[in-house]
Amino acid sequence: MRIQRLMMIFFTAITIRIARPFNLPLSANRPPALLRSLSCTRLFSSAKPTVCFLGTPEVAASCLEKLQRKGAADFDITCVVTQPARPAGRKKKLTPTPVQTLAETFPAMKILTPENAKNETFLEELEALEPDLCVTAAYGCYLPKRFLKIPKLGTVNIHPSLLPRWRGASPVQRSLEAGDTQLGVTVLYTVSAMDAGPIISQVSRPNDDVKGASQELEELFDLGTEELLKALPSIFSGQITFDTAAEQDEEQVTKAKMIGKDEAILDFSTMGAVEVHNRARGLEMWPGTYFYFYLEEDDASSKTLKKVKVGKSAVISNTERATDLIGSELTLLKGKGAGLGVLLADGSALELFTVQPEGKKMMDAKSFVNGLGGKKVLWAIPPPQPESI
Repeated sequence: MRIQRLMMIFFTAITIRIARPFNLPLSANRPPALLRSLSCTRLFSSAKPTVCFLGTPEVAASCLEKLQRKGAADFDITCVVTQPARPAGRKKKLTPTPVQTLAETFPAMKILTPENAKNETFLEELEALEPDLCVTAAYGCYLPKRFLKIPKLGTVNIHPSLLPRWRGASPVQRSLEAGDTQLGVTVLYTVSAMDAGPIISQVSRPNDDVKGASQELEELFDLGTEELLKALPSIFSGQITFDTAAEQDEEQVTKAKMIGKDEAILDFSTMGAVEVHNRARGLEMWPGTYFYFYLEEDDASSKTLKKVKVGKSAVISNTERATDLIGSELTLLKGKGAGLGVLLADGSALELFTVQPEGKKMMDAKSFVNGLGGKKVLWAIPPPQPESI
């Protein structure tokens, strides 16, 4: 009998110890698997899990809206973190981010707008909220180790590339610029190193060679949100954890470096049609891409170079369609909706369907030609650029 009582006391002590796992050490980036699984059992037996969402631009607002609409029955988004309001427009009016604007329509969501995620007050507020999971989508700020320790189930990110390809700030833009045949989106756990965490889910689709970065970005984040929604039940149940997610192959990593203004200038004397087309698609959002031209009737000694922005374009692969192209002259091609034909120095050909002269709106090729009064247009080698343009 005494032995039975001792055994009961022993197992009761073990049960209490397991039910209170808070003394277990945390790693630098995440709670250990045991703590996460125990947290799931303890927290979600009666109440819905809580989510903190972090995002800033319009694509992130779309993610938040879809998560709120489709996931309301399964989890509560109790907190939204976004960047502070910034001056915008000609009048420099202080304007909240698209994510904040949307979150304000959901009264139950607490909105936090720290200058950065290292802010002490912000971290204390988030620690007090004790979110079960954090979800990030184009938030735009580095998340420190202290932040990553807060959510019990970790932090999950939607990244619009096929990781480990294109880690960094401009994944869609660099993917289009490189002419990748496949585009995609990855749902992954966040660690201290940028976009280096283990992968939960990944989906790809063909690059259609038509859409620009803005449309591709929107579609890929939409696709990524759907992938996240599929994974969330398994994350909350403990079936998917940091330890079960797939590690990235570090040997396959490519970096999506930040875009500079100097990349906007197109040089038809050194670039091929495919390179021009891909860069125009990739840098469509910012800073755009431009080439220089002049009118043949201009005095040769005082040619005035003008700059025009490239809109929609296509590589001319049909040699018959390029037969009328001569030298550096821009020629309006035949057919309804046809564009400006451009013969580049390497012999490849490009069709420009829409262009935007300086100080004017984007227009189709025919309108551009008509506005020049019948003068011949020739592309020019870009003039030397200042260090910062």
